[in-house]
Order: sequence, then C-alpha cells, then structure tokens
Amino acid sequence: MILRGMEVDEKDILKDFLYEAIFIPEGVEPPDRSIIEQSELRIYYENFGNGRADHCIVADDNGKVIGAVFKNS
Repeated sequence: MILRGMEVDEKDILKDFLYEAIFIPEGVEPPDRSIIEQSELRIYYENFGNGRADHCIVADDNGKVIGAVFKNS
C-alpha cells in the first residue's frame, strides 16, 4: 500500500468516502446513497480542487483506492 495524492480523474472517490463517513447508529437503516446530493453534503466535493487549500491523500493498494482523507477550503 502507498499513500499518494488523488488524481484529477479520481474525484468521484470523494463521494464514495463521504457516504461511508456518514454515522449510522446500530439498528438504523442506512440512508439512500442519494443523500450525498443534498446541498449540505455536496459542498464537500462539488468544487473540490478549485481552492488553494483543497487536498486529498489516498491509500492505494495495488491500484485500488482503499481509503482517503481530504480537506477543502
């Protein structure tokens, strides 16, 4: 496994990991994936990469992204 910067064409992984980061208490049905399209969550990925302080590091395991940490401005 290696840590590396996210490639421009990998931007959709932000949506995947944002959905995975939603806290779902035990016994509660997970929300539909479309929840990440709500404006309250869309702000985390919609214009990612346009800000000077936008950064994403991914964990790459033989070409497969298995984790990510990102921050936006």
